[in-house]
Amino acid sequence: MIILIALGWFVLCLYGLLMTGSLYAMRSLGLKVEGLGLKVEGLGLKVEGLGMRVEGLEFRGLDESVSIVIAMRNEAKHVDRLLQSILSQDYPRELVEIILVDDHSDDDTAEKVKRFLSNGVQFIQLEAGEGLGKKAAINKGILVAKHDNIVLTDADCVFNKNWLTSLVTYKKKTDAVMVVAPVMLKENQKALDIFQTLDFISLQGMTMVGANTGLLNMCNGANLMYSKSAFLQVNGFEGIDHLATGDDMLLMEKFNEAFPGRIRYCYDSDAIVETASPETLKAFMLQRIRWAGKSTVYKSSTIKATLLLVYLLNFMLCSLLVASFFKKEFFMPWLAMTCIKTILELPFMYRVAVFFKRGQLLWWFLPMQPLHHAYIVLAGFFGLIGKVEWKGRRV
Repeated sequence: MIILIALGWFVLCLYGLLMTGSLYAMRSLGLKVEGLGLKVEGLGLKVEGLGMRVEGLEFRGLDESVSIVIAMRNEAKHVDRLLQSILSQDYPRELVEIILVDDHSDDDTAEKVKRFLSNGVQFIQLEAGEGLGKKAAINKGILVAKHDNIVLTDADCVFNKNWLTSLVTYKKKTDAVMVVAPVMLKENQKALDIFQTLDFISLQGMTMVGANTGLLNMCNGANLMYSKSAFLQVNGFEGIDHLATGDDMLLMEKFNEAFPGRIRYCYDSDAIVETASPETLKAFMLQRIRWAGKSTVYKSSTIKATLLLVYLLNFMLCSLLVASFFKKEFFMPWLAMTCIKTILELPFMYRVAVFFKRGQLLWWFLPMQPLHHAYIVLAGFFGLIGKVEWKGRRV
């Protein structure tokens, strides 16, 4: 018993150092909470109250041509909302190219898209011999694209009308070859959605810190921008094209190796993309298992060590909770470690939650900790040993 508890405290101490470092990194990037506002200093962005406005970041990207590339598979129910949102962008329409690449859909996706072809939307399909999956679709879309500025998003996303302006302007201002941008789940008050949102907030927080420090190659393919020339220079998805996932983070690793210091995170609320959350617990777990499956192919020792530390801590907490059902002496150490872990995470989570206007959900943060521990352990374990079904395919 003493060994298990001692090991738990040791892992928690290491995790405390990780969270302290992450919080310091966030502050060093200029991300500060003042009252109920969030302030980004040195990047030309400022949040007052619960909104964000741009200071010193003039919208000078409006003369930049851009290609939006979206890989699609069985997205008929999302097509209308997606394209209406893109076509409503406050950006010169003649400078925007919209390319939808169909990955062998077997629903009405093609029929839904046809209604928008008169608006200049391009719809192309993966042919036999061109491969399967999201990376193959994105690769084809990028090769077809006329412009060097490539914006990637997903078919189930919606956007602020200034989304494209924000991304293009930020890329131009920072001279980045890749801009990692914020993603958040659509707001919903169901317990499962709250749980997913809290988990997503933590992932986005680590993405913020990792992208601008270069220490963690974290991003989300639902909101990403990079140069076509840079994509071709790193040979696209070559070397990772055999994997079902990794069109975002594994590609980011290649960019980071080729262009160190030229990947940036766009701190602008106008750049936030909202995406749909999985509707059921099964769908959520399958998604996270699929994400966890790519952890073994990361080259970065930093991200591997971080993932291992997070997994060990959650495994220790789960072990202590299970052990407490057999020996009550384990309960107080479990409770103490859980509370301390929550205290360590809250300042970090608060800053990110306020940015995404989800601060009210933090009341659920402590009560949902035990469920989060179990989810991390299960998703991590099954992600390493098995394949899951995604959009009708085993991946």
